[in-house]
Amino acid sequence: MRLTIICLILISLLIISTQGFSEVNPQLPEIVVTATRIQEPEEEVTQDVIVITEEEIRDRGVDFITDVLRGISDLNLVQNGGAGHNATVFLRGGSPNQVVVMIDGVKVKSTTTGSFDLSGLRVEDIERIEIVLGPQSTMYGSEAMAGVINIITKRGKGRPSLNLVTETGSFGTGSLSVALSGERSPFDYRLSVSYLDTEGFSAASSGTEDDGYENTSFSLKLGARPTDRSRIEMNLRYYRETSELDSYEFGTGLVDDLNYIQRGEHYLISGRGQVFFTPEYEQILTASLLRDYLDFTDPDTEWNNATVDSRMKTIDWQHNIYIGNYTITAGGEYRQEEAYSKGNFDESVDNRALYLNARASMMDGDLILTAGTRYDDHELAGSKITYRAGVLYRLPLWGLRLRASYGTGFRAPTLNELFFPFFGNPDLKPEKSRGFDLELEGALFDKRVTVGVSYFNQKYRDLIDYDFTTYTAQNIGKAEVKGFRVSSHLRPLSGLEVALTYTNLDAYDRQTGQPLTRRPHHKVVLRSVYEHGRATAGAEYIYVSGRFDSASDRNLRPYNIVNLFGQYRLTRNLALFYRAQNIFNVNYEEAGGYNAEGASLYGGLRAEF
Repeated sequence: MRLTIICLILISLLIISTQGFSEVNPQLPEIVVTATRIQEPEEEVTQDVIVITEEEIRDRGVDFITDVLRGISDLNLVQNGGAGHNATVFLRGGSPNQVVVMIDGVKVKSTTTGSFDLSGLRVEDIERIEIVLGPQSTMYGSEAMAGVINIITKRGKGRPSLNLVTETGSFGTGSLSVALSGERSPFDYRLSVSYLDTEGFSAASSGTEDDGYENTSFSLKLGARPTDRSRIEMNLRYYRETSELDSYEFGTGLVDDLNYIQRGEHYLISGRGQVFFTPEYEQILTASLLRDYLDFTDPDTEWNNATVDSRMKTIDWQHNIYIGNYTITAGGEYRQEEAYSKGNFDESVDNRALYLNARASMMDGDLILTAGTRYDDHELAGSKITYRAGVLYRLPLWGLRLRASYGTGFRAPTLNELFFPFFGNPDLKPEKSRGFDLELEGALFDKRVTVGVSYFNQKYRDLIDYDFTTYTAQNIGKAEVKGFRVSSHLRPLSGLEVALTYTNLDAYDRQTGQPLTRRPHHKVVLRSVYEHGRATAGAEYIYVSGRFDSASDRNLRPYNIVNLFGQYRLTRNLALFYRAQNIFNVNYEEAGGYNAEGASLYGGLRAEF
């Protein structure tokens, strides 16, 4: 909290110093992504980027971000049961702790595991999701070895409005969310509250007892423009959840557990100030406090009882210089990670970083070049330098766009890997990676048909794994991930859109030659949406090939699922919506021993006043 207060004081001083300016930098476009920590059009980004819009999320009518991410062929989402049960992503072959997840540009993760549990994030507040693929440690530091998922939330716009969404459906599910938002110069605001309760289904594939989930969420985003050249923003997010879990029985596997409960409280407080001292010079100062508190209780066992309190404080000071068609981004970051694991450890580590990135636009914007480097100094794991370079070249006559990038990444050890009894090793070095990707994309027939092909290759070394000779974590692993993606987007008729993506992934251990856990070799996603008058209807087909699961020490079967969704607008302010999940009731596993959702139907009402 002290770090956030200091940041807000600095932001206020910066804003006061710019009272004399009266115009906004005209170089910043409106439709943007954040691959290089500056605003730029998606078509000018040199990295491979996927953007999921608010409209796409709304069309699918889902409750949680997990159901959105399942429809991305470049990642494999793994959830240990139904709603509210731990959910992590394997992005383009990288493990969950090799992927950075951010909310409004602020890194979120567990400091004990290094990954982020996505299961409790609901979609009502999401404006868009930006996924940047490949090594991104140059801009985002540790964990950004396989890519970055940035969840950007809504802020108040226009006249005051009240949004209400209510839903009911299978497994005794009911939810209600209310949001109040608007703006009145120079202020904008958005306040939202939501509640969801479901009886769920058994997390254990061999079980029969339903494992329910309850989620209460609150968010507040306040913004202000003290001058035309400055903006200050505060973001508060909180959600509380209760999950019923199943547990492992030695010699049997995952079984029903009638009294195993996980209770969690999750906080994110951040402040951000943006100031243009001149039309060419911008500063962005961000401070954040993240806390995840988890309490596991099970009166029937000794090993299922635990308390974990994970905290992360970050301050980032970014400077952008705009000179004609050139942009230079430089800054520094300080991060402190802390964790208390009851009966195990109570520790913290610091990380300091400096970063630099340059962007050049040439040939009337048909050639974009980027290059950057970063220096990180981890309190225990030592220092690490990463770098990245990218190029984008457009051939307007043919409607073609060529992207290429090369970069390095790293991951600092987690607090579990450093300090957990009979496992942790404070002498661990960071994991390291290097990789490149190539992409060729073309638009035909007045952009009614878009086709893209990309190839990627990434090598990992010094991976942290359990060493049976020392009985501790050691840097002993090597891996390689390579593959390609083919994508197409069609608009054959007015109101009809069809998107098809296929990702081929070859991820294996370079020492044993064995496949890496939970990485499917093939994934296909086919989605179509048709809009006519007041009605919208859509269908989604997902195929995931067989994959090895090291946790259960067996191969998981491939599966095909089909989802349907749609809405009907009764009036300008009222709409009915529905979604039907896994309509053919396919029995499948995302994690060995855990059930996945069978055939289910949900429906509700969306209103805006």
